[in-house]
Amino acid sequence: MNLAGKVAIVTGGAQGLGRATVEAFVAADALGVIIADLQADQAEATAQEIMHAQKGQVVALPTDVCNPSQVEAMVQAAASRFGRIDILVNNAGMCPIADWNSVTLEDWNRILAVNVTGMFLCTKAVIPHMKLQKHGRIVYVSSPAGRVGSIIANVAYGVSKGGCLALMKSVAKGFAKHGILANAILPGPIDTPLSRSFGQDFWDSQEERPLLKRHASAKEVADAVLFLVSDRSTYITGHELWVDGGWSLG
Repeated sequence: MNLAGKVAIVTGGAQGLGRATVEAFVAADALGVIIADLQADQAEATAQEIMHAQKGQVVALPTDVCNPSQVEAMVQAAASRFGRIDILVNNAGMCPIADWNSVTLEDWNRILAVNVTGMFLCTKAVIPHMKLQKHGRIVYVSSPAGRVGSIIANVAYGVSKGGCLALMKSVAKGFAKHGILANAILPGPIDTPLSRSFGQDFWDSQEERPLLKRHASAKEVADAVLFLVSDRSTYITGHELWVDGGWSLG
């Protein structure tokens, strides 16, 4: 799978699945990859490390995906630097742990703002560029929680990931005629810093749920993202791709 000549934006690309996705795109010879992340220092460090190891063009642009002006500025900077935008991976998100009784309206609003509104804003900003090119690929990182509800995370997390799927399908319906394909991935348990932050008990329980009895590496999930943005998936849009090791059957 080759991305030669293509330019990608990966939100939340500084670590975890986002970083693995950036690495996969660089390895596939992408012309340029933008890391759009609120963690400015970590995003810059990640960009430098990947360029040193893989010799690709990776640019860190500090971005709060909830802020419309920052999102617009990030997309314009990407287009100005590389002349095009072909791929958007809506990966930025938050997954705080909170039981129902402790959830506040502020919590609810913040999670929906990052996990749904942020994806909407980034999508809205790249669509004009993709329409001009008559080509685009957008991948939304959802979750099984979007289908079955939150497990241990804040109730708003599952709601937000369900909203992510509805957004993806709306984009697929609205822009297929412009050559823009939109799909989502629903990862099972992944070995990332976020997953490890939930504690050993949760980690152990998630090892048991998939049929494969292990966490995925971030690279395994990033490879699925790469497939969806490559020329190997030109007849796939509006699709939910479960990358879960059989978690949904457990």
